[in-house]
Amino acid sequence: MRSGTAASPRERYAARIDELASLEHELDAGKRPQLAPVIGRVLEAAGDLLRRQTALAADLGFVRRVLGKIPEAALRSWGDGVDAAALRTMLNNAASQAVEAAIPDSPEDGERMTGWAMQGLYSRDRLESALTALRTLGTTGRHDALALVERLQKAVDEVDASCRPQVPSLTALNANRRPEAALLDAPAREKAWWFSARTGIDDDLLVAVLGGEKKGTLPRPEKAANEVVVTKRGRRVSSDDLLRFDLGLATPAEQATIRRQAEVDPELKLALAAMAAGDEAIDEVAAPAAPVSLPVERRSEDKPSHVEQHPEFKVLVFRNVKSVQVVVQPRNPDRFAAAAVFRADEPGRPLAARPTAMGFEFDLGAPEVNARAKVVVSLKDGQSHQLDVPLRS
Repeated sequence: MRSGTAASPRERYAARIDELASLEHELDAGKRPQLAPVIGRVLEAAGDLLRRQTALAADLGFVRRVLGKIPEAALRSWGDGVDAAALRTMLNNAASQAVEAAIPDSPEDGERMTGWAMQGLYSRDRLESALTALRTLGTTGRHDALALVERLQKAVDEVDASCRPQVPSLTALNANRRPEAALLDAPAREKAWWFSARTGIDDDLLVAVLGGEKKGTLPRPEKAANEVVVTKRGRRVSSDDLLRFDLGLATPAEQATIRRQAEVDPELKLALAAMAAGDEAIDEVAAPAAPVSLPVERRSEDKPSHVEQHPEFKVLVFRNVKSVQVVVQPRNPDRFAAAAVFRADEPGRPLAARPTAMGFEFDLGAPEVNARAKVVVSLKDGQSHQLDVPLRS
């Protein structure tokens, strides 16, 4: 990777070779109580390399060897966790965010919306890589992999049929989509509509022209979308926005946008006031922690009951008779973007996070039998990792 600059798409995918080697060691060790998150990363990394053989020239024998080490039970567990409905939502959001990126309130807003929109496209592409890896595994006689591909492909085809008509909106992201499409092998590029459809230079200003930001002539089908694009819309602040704001991870531009929206949104104004009151309450009862460059462990007699390791972060679960806490520790602050934790009984509401010397702490309340939590960690390169964490030792 070039020093001081963000990695290029080619560098990011080339890094998958080292990542897959590291994941092979995890499969060989086989000590993790939950292998499903590891299986997902293996499939995505292997598929990324298989779909970019011309650009990366990865050792296909090595890729197949790692895939062959995937246990059947862990593969089945990963497959059960694939959420096609969530993917449809991410792609629909990406289309809306792409339009806002083309006609932003400020350059900072445009960059932020572009980043968020690309995350949705990356999610679709990672699933395509996983499906490709499963097909390759199926050629070795793994009938469980082929059956899983058949089931998932039906769900993915329905998502594509629903979301592909929004490709004109994605043309606002062409400067980012073209390098991604160029790295794919020809058959994979033709299939990857989220990166390759309508990426010609003539399409680049489509949304800007529809929105009145640029002058140009458009075909009749695109003109029919003009009313939707130019409709005045208030910028909605999502729960992810508020989480980043509360964790102190929002950029100055994001903070300004949220505060500006709060001036006309009473509910958002109350939410910000509640956050401020909570911070003041914490300051009153807790001494300020000394700044540290890396998370620190708790005292020796308060050891975690469960640990999830990842090259970019660590997840710890602390449990006592009164409460359960999940702590997300960034291991690479330059790549870490945000973290969220969801209780199984409230999957749509992220828990409030409290920055501590250890990392970001989430209080899940009183312990419950067989309780689990979903931990979602976003990285600055657009990757997102989901872990199903047991809350019992």
